[in-house]
Amino acid sequence: MNALIVDDEEDIGFIVSRMLTKNGFSVKYLNRITKAWKAIEENRYDIFFLDLNLPDGTGFDIIPLIREKNKEAKIFIISAHDGITEKKKAKEMKVNAFIKKPFGKKDILNAIENL
Repeated sequence: MNALIVDDEEDIGFIVSRMLTKNGFSVKYLNRITKAWKAIEENRYDIFFLDLNLPDGTGFDIIPLIREKNKEAKIFIISAHDGITEKKKAKEMKVNAFIKKPFGKKDILNAIENL
């Protein structure tokens, strides 16, 4: 399975990438929405970990493209912004899980196992 991580914090990208790789995923990490947009246009991904607060937009911005390209894709939001508004929008956009920063290894592994 292919995974795409979009987060502007390199340490988050590194940690999540390592966990996914150890669990058999092929992983690509990007730090901008514009880069992710291009990657999604050119490749197929099965699982996404998206930050909400990025320098050039939010993870919500690319969910419509993700759904257009792969209706069965699993989408996880990783964010410190976990208010009612964000969680409501995530539910409306059929996000599979909302993982609050800071998170632990167990949070990511639980998300993967629940696939």
